[in-house]
Amino acid sequence: MIQFLLAIVVADFAEWSIHWALHKVPYLWRFHSIHHSSKALDWIAGSRSHFLDDTLVRGFILVPLMLGFSQNIIIAYLIFVTLHATWTHCNFRPNAKWLEQIIVMPRYHHWHHSSQKEAIDKNFAIHFPWIDRLLGTYYFPVEWPQMYGLDAETIPNGFIRQTYEPFIKKNARALKP
Repeated sequence: MIQFLLAIVVADFAEWSIHWALHKVPYLWRFHSIHHSSKALDWIAGSRSHFLDDTLVRGFILVPLMLGFSQNIIIAYLIFVTLHATWTHCNFRPNAKWLEQIIVMPRYHHWHHSSQKEAIDKNFAIHFPWIDRLLGTYYFPVEWPQMYGLDAETIPNGFIRQTYEPFIKKNARALKP
């Protein structure tokens, strides 16, 4: 159990790092913006992403796990992250307030997906909110966000265009200084 919890911590620091880069590096944002384009957040919106985005995130998490943990721990983590990530993207309003300080719950991750100015580029951790506190990217008001999606940006229409255009076209955020 200790190894499993340690694996979650290691994975979350790795997730925070690549997630931060996906938001801050304009070329990477082209791909990650597809994940943030949903105007409403629900359990299936969490699966909306570009294959390069998924590959970077999974690779960035799995490499440190493969270097320090057994195959059984990695499989247990993959099951956990699949369930937890689906849950944090859903519209599940009931919660235990005391637990929100320990583990990421839906309201916390919904703020990461908000297009409200104060929430943009916040809450990169996927499992532990204390990582965002530690790294200065924590934002967690008591209410739920009112707006989701991209802030004054658009993504290409259709799966095919969303697959190839990030490789060749800049988006609005990529043009900002």
